[in-house]
Amino acid sequence: MIYGIGTDLVTISRIGKMCKNYGANAVAEKILSRIESLEWPSASNPVLFLAKRFAAKEAFAKAVHTGLRSPVSLRNIGIGHDELGRPEFICEPALQQWLAEKGIGKVHLSLSDEIDQVVAFVIAEMSIE
Repeated sequence: MIYGIGTDLVTISRIGKMCKNYGANAVAEKILSRIESLEWPSASNPVLFLAKRFAAKEAFAKAVHTGLRSPVSLRNIGIGHDELGRPEFICEPALQQWLAEKGIGKVHLSLSDEIDQVVAFVIAEMSIE
């Protein structure tokens, strides 16, 4: 059963302006989880990397009906890839526990980008017990 659905659209140039104004590393520090920050230095397009993650995290927060507030925070929501390259969420322990308490078993992610926009679509699914 679906718990919630979230969508977010980010203009890549907006993230680029943030990186220019505050420094890409400072923006990355605000947006990225512990796991993502390990991947960040090798990103071939750092601005796109940040834009995709920001869109995914905003969509995640909408799908779980909280907005970005603890424990649903930018730093607790991570994005990685499975063995086929499909994006997937990697949540920090505090968020994993919160999801379990809410009965959310899986959170699905789809990302797409085009010229100057990134769209993220998220479905939070209830655990089947």
